[in-house]
Amino acid sequence: MKTLPLVLVTLAMAIPMFAADPTPQTAAPTATKTATVEPVLAVTTAVVSAPFVLKDGAISQPAQTEVAEGGKAIFTFTVPKDGDYVIHAIVNAPDEDSNSFFLNIDALPEDPLMICDLEVTQGFEERVVNWRGIGESGSGEFSPKVFKLTAGQHKLNVVGREPAQLKSVTIRAYAK
Repeated sequence: MKTLPLVLVTLAMAIPMFAADPTPQTAAPTATKTATVEPVLAVTTAVVSAPFVLKDGAISQPAQTEVAEGGKAIFTFTVPKDGDYVIHAIVNAPDEDSNSFFLNIDALPEDPLMICDLEVTQGFEERVVNWRGIGESGSGEFSPKVFKLTAGQHKLNVVGREPAQLKSVTIRAYAK
């Protein structure tokens, strides 16, 4: 029975040796993620001209026009670095006769190459911008339309084509 107290004393002395770690531990560094927040450009931030009309936070025009006669909305925006970008738009395109705009960045759009045909919506919905190019309505050549931009300030030129409504746009880095 004398060995039991000896074993207990030995264990009692050993426990602090195993519990005490001679190397101080520091928390592992955590990677911080920086979320890129793309600014939403509401139509109220654009320079708008007739026949576009601003009503209830959206712009539209009353009838179909060619590019020269369409209403104009010019949005100024900045991208942080050179790269490929796409445009997401909040639109109301209730039918096939009210579902397109002309648009381009840093220059006025050309007809028919730079028509953005939208899928019909049920109220305001998000759509990624495309260009018809040499395609047809509903099957654009550039879908999505990817813009190669340099870092700095740019102008998005939206020109009315049909009575679709535009509420806002967001310029986003293109993730292939």
